Amino acid sequence: MISSVILFNWMDAGMQMTQCGINGLFLINYLIGQQNQSPLCQMSLLVYTPDKTLSGRAKLLSSSPRKDALMFHLNGEFHYRDTSDPHPIAINLLGQQAQPCPHQQNSPYHYIKLNILLNEHWRSGQVELCYRDLRADTWQHQPQLSIHQTHNNNISDLAQLALQVKS
Repeated sequence: MISSVILFNWMDAGMQMTQCGINGLFLINYLIGQQNQSPLCQMSLLVYTPDKTLSGRAKLLSSSPRKDALMFHLNGEFHYRDTSDPHPIAINLLGQQAQPCPHQQNSPYHYIKLNILLNEHWRSGQVELCYRDLRADTWQHQPQLSIHQTHNNNISDLAQLALQVKS
């Protein structure tokens, strides 16, 4: 399999870089959950450094084999905190369920909110995950979850995210 990576250097065009030297647009995938347990959430993001925005999708995994995983479209922004902090990158994401629950007609959509703190290389950190539980009509909070980058940046992920961003 031939793999090629094209890097654009748009510094002359005024592109901003992340603090770890990444500029332009990049794809990153994460797993979110408790240490040493199965992941609670899978997330793929397109990061656009010039205006510090992100968009992507998240899959909230169910602990019950009978329930389907929930898919969310995500949008948000990031900013840099004090560089002496172990997690200088702060990300705020909001998401809405991609489709209503298939087993309920006219069911409301689920919502998700993620507040993420990452290390300077975008590889790991901490997450506060909140989601709207429609059965209880309350927000459920999952504080202090761990997040780490996975290295499965498939071209199909990028293509699907590009279509989502376009629409």
